[in-house]
This record gives sequence, C-alpha cells and structure tokens, in this order.
Amino acid sequence: MKKITNIISSAAAGVMGAALFFLLAYSIHLGGLGQTQVAVTTPSSTDTQFISTPASTGGTGPEQIYQKYADSVVQIVSTFEGQASYFHASQQQQGLGSGFVASTDGYILTNAHVVTDESSQTPQKASDIEVNFKNGKKVKASIVGYDLTSSDVAVIKVDPEGLDLTPIPLGDSDAVKVGEPVVAIGSPFEYASTLTSGIISATKRTVESPSSGFAIQNVLQTDAAINPGNSGGPLINSRGEVIGLNEQIATSSGGSEGVGFAVPINTAKQAMEQILSKGSVEYAWLGVIGQTVDAETARKQGLSVEKGALISEIVAGAPAEQAGIKVGDIIVKIGDQDMASMENVSGYLAEQRPGDRIKVTYIRDKESHDVEIELTKRPERV
Repeated sequence: MKKITNIISSAAAGVMGAALFFLLAYSIHLGGLGQTQVAVTTPSSTDTQFISTPASTGGTGPEQIYQKYADSVVQIVSTFEGQASYFHASQQQQGLGSGFVASTDGYILTNAHVVTDESSQTPQKASDIEVNFKNGKKVKASIVGYDLTSSDVAVIKVDPEGLDLTPIPLGDSDAVKVGEPVVAIGSPFEYASTLTSGIISATKRTVESPSSGFAIQNVLQTDAAINPGNSGGPLINSRGEVIGLNEQIATSSGGSEGVGFAVPINTAKQAMEQILSKGSVEYAWLGVIGQTVDAETARKQGLSVEKGALISEIVAGAPAEQAGIKVGDIIVKIGDQDMASMENVSGYLAEQRPGDRIKVTYIRDKESHDVEIELTKRPERV
C-alpha cells in the first residue's frame, strides 16, 4: 500500500543524472516564459535582502543552475536529545536534511520537520544544528522559527561572517505550469550536493503536513528524484528560481518512485515573513473538516446542491460550533466568494488572520442560512 512519507533520513543510496532536464529545457525553450516576480519584504530587518528577480532571457540548463547555486544549498544535521530513564542516560539522535541560502545575512530556508522531532505529542526542537556547505565549511545555526502546520517551513540563521553567501532567487509558484522542467538539489541519503532533474507533474495538490494533521495547499508534484535527506532543499525552475521546498514523497518502497511533493515557494514566503517578524506563523481557525460536493456526491447522498463543502466533522469549541454550524451543513459561500470545494474553504481561510470576521453561507435541509463568525487562532495540532 502506498504511503506518504517526509524525506529526512541518514541512509545511503545512488544519485540521478540531469541530461533529460537539459534536453527538455533546450528543445522547448522554456527559459523566457516567466513574468516579473513579486518582491519579498522582510518585516523584521531592513538590512535583510531576499532575492525575487524578474524573468531572465534565455534558458538555463541543469549544469548552469548547479554551477551557480550548488554552493547555496546546504546539508543540515540536527541533533535531538533522547529521553532519559532510570536505567539509561539521555541518548542523542540525529536527523539529516537540506536547505538553501535565502539572504546574504545568513537566513536559510528548510522544512520544519528537519529541525524538529515530531514523534512525541509536543514537537522537540533540535538541540544542535550543523550546517554544511559544499565548499567544506561547517557552521552552527540557530532556529529563528518554524511552522509545522500548513507550510512545514522553518527559518534558521547562521553567522554570515566569512561565508560569502549567495541567495537563490525566489520565483512565483502560482505561475508554475505542468510540464515545466525542474531540478532538485539536496543531500539524499547523506550524499551532499546532489542534483536530480525532471518536470512538474501536477500543481495544486493537497498533502498532509507530517505531524500536525493539517493540510498543505497548492503543493507542487514533481517526478525529479527526491529521497530521504532531500527535505528542505530547493526545487528550481529552468530560469534558476526556487519554486518550492522539497517536502515529502509518495512511496511503497521507502525510496523515490517519481512522485515527490514540494511546498510552493509563495506559501514559504508568507510563512517566512511571519517567522521573521514574530517567530511563529498564525493561521485563522474555523474548526471544520469536510469533503468536496460534486454532482456524483450530491446524487449518492441526496444533497440539494452540486457544489460546496460538506461538513463531516466540527471541532468542539471551535468558532464554527459556537456559530451553530452542524455536521451535514454545506458551505457554499464565504463573504462574496463561492465555495465550490473544501479546498476553496481551506484556501480562503489561509488568507485570513485570527480575529477576522467572515460571513458564511451554508445550506441545511435545502434552506440557505447566513452566519457571521469571528475566526480564532488555529491550534498547532488536531
């Protein structure tokens, strides 16, 4: 049976070449397709510069991307203190992942699950983080903040003194098209600075965050080989821009089977901005779990509408319960936006903040109802 697994590990395996990517990029001339990117601001520091570049002219092959940015992709070794017992002293454990330089003053983007141990009820931060560069330099890093819920993003910081850091430009994941060639750089199975290549297989996937039970929206799917240890490394387009953070794989064997998922860089940007400004990421909370209504679902369940979000569960004490929404209700609109799916509801809420008030229109017993709800701060787990 297939399973989804996050991709942090310390095993060993082979490396995949990038000739196919070069041929694709050369033959279909994808280098000039992009648009000018939205600039990324940094609320916490006017000195920090995150690069978001306009479209370049001409294509960039895997070799050129690797030569330019391999030094900006790092291997991250996280050490965790194990549980002590009466008979045994505390045992240290290590995890391995990847990341990349996001600013000249030492900020590095990676996955939250690379620098936390989420095996217990309360996630444990790494007690020690070592960042290894391709040129052999090894430095310590500190955790600025992380989000284990709907982005699986962490920001760590190294002292930039003597490192000559080159940030990788951040692209626009909303502009990504299926079929675009991409490369992944990271440290699969301890093999640092590994390049693999492929294409974007799908966009707008929804996957579950490794530990929280919440969903990550608009995820990019790629057939570029991604393996344990690639977590947090960049997925880069043919223009040399990061469009995603490699995050997890669908696998039967435990290794890459051509179905990898990357957190969209636009989601990572939003998380990074909040982390830098206040050390954490806050999401608005409605407190419903549901499924998309389509014509087939409506026919089978005898529903009165063929589009919407059918509520299957309501979290006790959440804003939805307090507002009187019940299991079986179908959300069809929030504010002035139609909600044709549960993904629409999740996407809308992702743009809101705790304390915002929204008007929810729902169907119950074939009748339409409106209710105003004040959203609260979402818990870290459900």
